[in-house]
Amino acid sequence: MRKIFPKFSRSILVSFCLAAALTQFDIAYGQESAEMKTYVVIGAATVYGGNVSAAREKAISNSLVTAVALMIGDLLQVDSLVDNFPQLNELMFDRKNTYVRDYKVLTEVARGKSYRVVVKATVSGKKISKQLSDAGILRTKTTLPRVLFLVVEKNVREPLPIFWWSAEDANFVSVSETGMTERLIEAGFEIIDHRGAREKPLVNWDNYDKPALTDQEAATLGASLKADVVILASSTASLSTNIMGSDMRSFNGTVTARAIRTDSAELMFNFSRTAAAANENDIIGGKEALAKVGGLAGRELSEQLAVVWQRQAGRPAVVELSIQGTGHLGSYVKFRKALNTISGVEAIQVKEIKPNEATLLVEYKGKAKDLAAALMLQNFKSFGINISEVTDNSLQIELVKG
Repeated sequence: MRKIFPKFSRSILVSFCLAAALTQFDIAYGQESAEMKTYVVIGAATVYGGNVSAAREKAISNSLVTAVALMIGDLLQVDSLVDNFPQLNELMFDRKNTYVRDYKVLTEVARGKSYRVVVKATVSGKKISKQLSDAGILRTKTTLPRVLFLVVEKNVREPLPIFWWSAEDANFVSVSETGMTERLIEAGFEIIDHRGAREKPLVNWDNYDKPALTDQEAATLGASLKADVVILASSTASLSTNIMGSDMRSFNGTVTARAIRTDSAELMFNFSRTAAAANENDIIGGKEALAKVGGLAGRELSEQLAVVWQRQAGRPAVVELSIQGTGHLGSYVKFRKALNTISGVEAIQVKEIKPNEATLLVEYKGKAKDLAAALMLQNFKSFGINISEVTDNSLQIELVKG
C-alpha cells in the first residue's frame, strides 16, 4: 500500500533517512543505556536573506530531530515506523526538546546558502518508550492483557445462537471469533483457549448457561479462566438481497463487541462492525460474511485494546475493604492512618459506615493480595487484624482488640 505523508513531514523523513544512512558510516552513533543514549548527528539548513543565525538554529533543531528519530528507530520495527509516521510527527518530532536531555555543538560550517552543524545529543529512551506505549505504537507481550472471547454467534437459517459456554456446545469456536483471534495474536496478545473449559470444576457453569451475560458475569467468568479482559460479543449473519441476473445472494455479517476488564467489570470500550459477502449457498455465504467481519472487528480490537490497556496500566486499582470491629474508634483511626502510609495507596474513600462496620474504597497501585500482605506487616500495637477473605478487588478485615 502506498503511504502518503503530509508536506510538513518531508524534512523529518529526510532527517530520519539521513540518520539511517549516517549510521552505516559511523557518522551518527549511539552510546550508553537504552534509557539514555547519546548520538552524534549532522543537521543542515538553508540560509535565507543572509540570516545566518536563524539558519544555525534551524540546523541545530534538525539535528535534534535526527537524534530523536534514531532513538525511535532503535525502538520500532520499520513497518511500525512507516504505519505510524504521521502520528510520530505530532507526538515526537514536534516535541523533540521534551526527549533531548542535553546537546552540544561539536563543529559547524557555513558555505554559500548552506549551514551545517555536528551535534552531540543525549536522548531519553525512557520518555520516548512511555510516549510510544501510551499511544499504542510500542507494544510488547508483557504489556498486553490475556484475552478471553465470549462470542454468541448466529448464522443464516440457524434457529438459535450458539455459544461455547453452553452445555451443548462446549467446544464451539465461532467463525467470527476465529477472525478476531487471528488479528489479536498477530498483534502480540495472548488468547485464552476456552476449548474444554467447561471441564474446570472451579466454575459453577450452571450460572452461565445462557447466551446473554451481564458485564459482571462475563468479568467473573473471565477471571476464573485467568483472563485480564473479556470480549463479550454478538455475531450475526443475515441474508441481504439477491444479486440481479445471477443465483448469487448477498449476506451481511455484523459483530457488536464490548471489552471488559475482569478485575473490576469496567467497560473499556465498545464498537460494532459490518461486512458483506456473496455466495449461492446461504450457509457458506453467511460464514464468509462472519469471517470477513471477524477480521475487521479483530483489527479494531487490536488497536483499541492496546491503547486503552496501556493507558490504564499506570492507573491505581480500586480495592474495597469491608472492615468489622470499627466500634472501637481509636483502633479504626489508627488503622486508617496506617493504611495511608502503605506504599502504593493513592487515596481512601469512605463508601459506607454502619455500627461496628465500615466499607472503604482504596485506590492502590497493585493487587488486592499485595495490599493484604502489606497490612499484615503493620504493627498496630493495641489491636490486631484478621483478613478472612481476599478476592481480586476486595478484602474482608476484622479489627481485633489486643
